Amino acid sequence: MFTGIVQHIGVVIHVQDLGDHSLRLEIDCKDLNASSQIGDSVSIDGVCLTIEKINGDSLSFTAINETLSKTKMASIKIGSLVNVEKSATFQDLVGGHPSSGHIDTTGIVLKISQSDSWSVLRIGFDNDFKNLIVSKGSISLDGVSLTISDLQVEDKQPWLEVSLVPVTLSKTTLNALQVGSQVNIEFDQVGKYIAQNLRMQNER
Repeated sequence: MFTGIVQHIGVVIHVQDLGDHSLRLEIDCKDLNASSQIGDSVSIDGVCLTIEKINGDSLSFTAINETLSKTKMASIKIGSLVNVEKSATFQDLVGGHPSSGHIDTTGIVLKISQSDSWSVLRIGFDNDFKNLIVSKGSISLDGVSLTISDLQVEDKQPWLEVSLVPVTLSKTTLNALQVGSQVNIEFDQVGKYIAQNLRMQNER
């Protein structure tokens, strides 16, 4: 489980195409490595990956076809900045909201509104997922726990908005997003269970 509180901004230092619709990634995670072990789960831009190798300040992972097809990770390249969070334990305080690291879909930044110290992102997403969100509900964007401040689901292109405070802008990669940028989206787990339960009842 993850909490959506980013612990480090990592830098991709190596990308290897394994030739079978999978990538091997090496990411500079610096001080997180001291407490990392092979087999640990780590959230990279919201995607749960397993540590396969530890090299000094860097960690190595493999992203398989399922991951590449459901996330923006297929476009990752050397020099890319990524949000990094180690998996939480039951002793950790949950400062954000529980997330699994299993991305539901990707969205596109439609609009960025900025003030002197905070920003509002408008994210467009596929119409199939509009039943999974509510205003003031939780959502994870690129592994960052956020609150939905506004949404529009009546149009053919549904969108949601999140407000980014200064600490979020300074401690995550969200401040580098531009209109047209792709983001990983994980909807609130409770909402997904409720939606599935309602769908099953309607099918009876």
